[in-house]
Amino acid sequence: MLLMPLLPMLIASAGSSGTDSTHISFGPLAVLHTPDAIAPALMPYLACVQAQRGSSLLKVTMGGEVHYDKNDRNCSATRKQSLADALKLLDQATIPTGSKSDYVENALNEIDAYFASTESREGPPIVMEDEVQPAFNRYRECLSSQLSYSSVSAETILSVFQRVMDVCRGVRDAAVIEAEGALLKKGWDSQTRSRAAEETFSAADEQWLAIARQYREALVSASRR
Repeated sequence: MLLMPLLPMLIASAGSSGTDSTHISFGPLAVLHTPDAIAPALMPYLACVQAQRGSSLLKVTMGGEVHYDKNDRNCSATRKQSLADALKLLDQATIPTGSKSDYVENALNEIDAYFASTESREGPPIVMEDEVQPAFNRYRECLSSQLSYSSVSAETILSVFQRVMDVCRGVRDAAVIEAEGALLKKGWDSQTRSRAAEETFSAADEQWLAIARQYREALVSASRR
């Protein structure tokens, strides 16, 4: 599953000190679900497309670095390879309906539609297990809710985002425990569940701070106009 926040910025308003300040509001998460059976084959295409947008996936639990041809400028060759690899994974498997080639092509089309509907400035996406999403959503809801109480400027945005993380620390700790329990459904051992849960929320923290840095750059650019 691939997650990315939609982050519209509200209109800037003058702060009490005369400096510009801005409130940031969060829209709903854009969520892409990929079938577990072919997810490993689709990861190189996901990584290639995200690299074209200037950042990498925040990937957890599913192995090491994702490899693809860095010279594939439009990711077309990587897409074809992902299609072929996914069909190999389905060689001895059954699918709900239709042909296996249509099943994989539909998954690839959903990836294309997902990236077409999101913006590159929305922060690096996180790849995680479906079972972890409810716990992840609770942590992100805490972060976005706490942020809504504060206005930010280029000078304060990084510290404000960090302070919000500190306020939500208890929610994060509970979410890690919840995620670890949810991963029992996958039949993973205790050590793997624990690592996957903590990596998920470490990635969430990394994503949150990356968003803060991106918006700081936007605020700095706006102040120079």
